[in-house]
Amino acid sequence: MTSPLEEHYGYLAIAGRAELYQAAITQTITPGDTIADLGCGVGVLGLQCLHAGASHIYGIDYTDAIELARETMQRAGLDDRYTAMRDSTFRAVLPEKVDALICDHVGFFGFDYGIIDMVRDARARMLKPGGAVIPRRIDPTIAGVSSESARELARQWSEADFPPEYKWLNTYARNTKHAHNIEAADLCSPAVAVASVALDAEGPELYSFKGTLEIARDCQFDGLAGWFNCELADGIWMTNSPLAEARIARSNVFLPCLEAFPVKAGDMVGISLRFTSAGDMIAWTVTPPGGKPQKMSTWNSRILTQADLAADEGKPPVLDRNGRARLAVLALVDGQRTAAEIEAQVLASQPDLFPTTDEASRFIRAELGRLGL
Repeated sequence: MTSPLEEHYGYLAIAGRAELYQAAITQTITPGDTIADLGCGVGVLGLQCLHAGASHIYGIDYTDAIELARETMQRAGLDDRYTAMRDSTFRAVLPEKVDALICDHVGFFGFDYGIIDMVRDARARMLKPGGAVIPRRIDPTIAGVSSESARELARQWSEADFPPEYKWLNTYARNTKHAHNIEAADLCSPAVAVASVALDAEGPELYSFKGTLEIARDCQFDGLAGWFNCELADGIWMTNSPLAEARIARSNVFLPCLEAFPVKAGDMVGISLRFTSAGDMIAWTVTPPGGKPQKMSTWNSRILTQADLAADEGKPPVLDRNGRARLAVLALVDGQRTAAEIEAQVLASQPDLFPTTDEASRFIRAELGRLGL
């Protein structure tokens, strides 16, 4: 599992990203502004806003990274101007409306880290009328791709040296959004923007595109390459486009075909693409010249649990072991008992909660930590 340090070091090391955000902040933020930094991580964007003259930052993140942001601001003597909030942005409640929102949940495809719904919710609940949003727009873009490295991603389960019982997972691989570094030489058609997503205005919950891609060279059509062009502020653009000289080093998206097919220069390949504002579902259809449509969707690669498969709305839900353990802990959180007292009482009253006392203690401490106790 990637640690917050490792994850955010890699994120902050992206060349050019900080400079683009700094230019957008300088253009947008007025000294004295209050800012909400959504999914703030270790707090770098908020720090840049403070250096630009913001009077106060509300940094919101539910991961351990928020603790690094908190201590960073304390060590820098900025904690009087920075409020670190360990919470989901959808649940966080600010003590005041802010002058601007800032966020860098710009995914490989732009929308696929959930930025649309995140900013939509924050704009409605946290932002003053007429307040600013950074970034302000995302244009997801696609092109046809012919690439051996991308091809290997799509066929990895069918051709890998695995037991044959796992070959069926090839269908999952071909209905998956793959993070992949795509080069201009891998593209086999001109690029087409599939949407223009305004983050500073209302938009739909479902985005859809239908069109054609004209093939530029004889090759094998493996699927779609996807990337973003993101307008941080007026005239300030950030992109991971394989065609851009000043691209930032963030991976692209590869959306495979069910079956690759040969194409010739001048052929027209039919394309449709849909995605949700939540960013969690993408559906794409590729129609070969004179062929039948191939329909793919990340829904088809969703891993379903037995609970998902057995769901019955008419059947009363029953707590599993973890649910019963969680309920036992919550029942004792009354503002009177200490964390140590709660742990001791649960262990005494529920000796068979988990196979070992050590595991029960770990679970109880994790639950109390989740509650901020």
